[in-house]
Amino acid sequence: MHECEICGKRAETVYEIDFEGVRTLACEKCAKGRQVMGVLGQKKQPEARGDKRAVQQAYEAVSEELADNYGELIRNARERMSLPLKVLAERISEKESTLARVEKQETLPSEKTRKKLEKELGIRLIVKVPASPRQPQHEQDKITLGDMIKPNKGGDE
Repeated sequence: MHECEICGKRAETVYEIDFEGVRTLACEKCAKGRQVMGVLGQKKQPEARGDKRAVQQAYEAVSEELADNYGELIRNARERMSLPLKVLAERISEKESTLARVEKQETLPSEKTRKKLEKELGIRLIVKVPASPRQPQHEQDKITLGDMIKPNKGGDE
């Protein structure tokens, strides 16, 4: 489970976003409307086997993320099939405006929409990547952006 670096909320899936020029891990709510560079999912758990090396390799940090160029992948596949955006939207029961924003990478596709796009277009939008080494090792090391903001007490300080 990952922690949002903005609000501190724990989530199964976090998004790596551009937050005012800084790559930041954010929950779905905090990532909304921001430039998304990747998605971190759960690590795969190894199967218990006698081969220690196989178990060790399975524990190595690997996660699945939404491809950095997901909009381009969707647009290229749609154009290859000569499908207008409106027709694709009808086929997968989504709004045309939503798909247009996803293609421009202005918004993230929901898990449900992503799966429908992958099935309809015959593409994979999720890629396997090494897990982020930025995860804190100890509970006291976990600092969010909210911890760094000093609230204005309403005076002329």
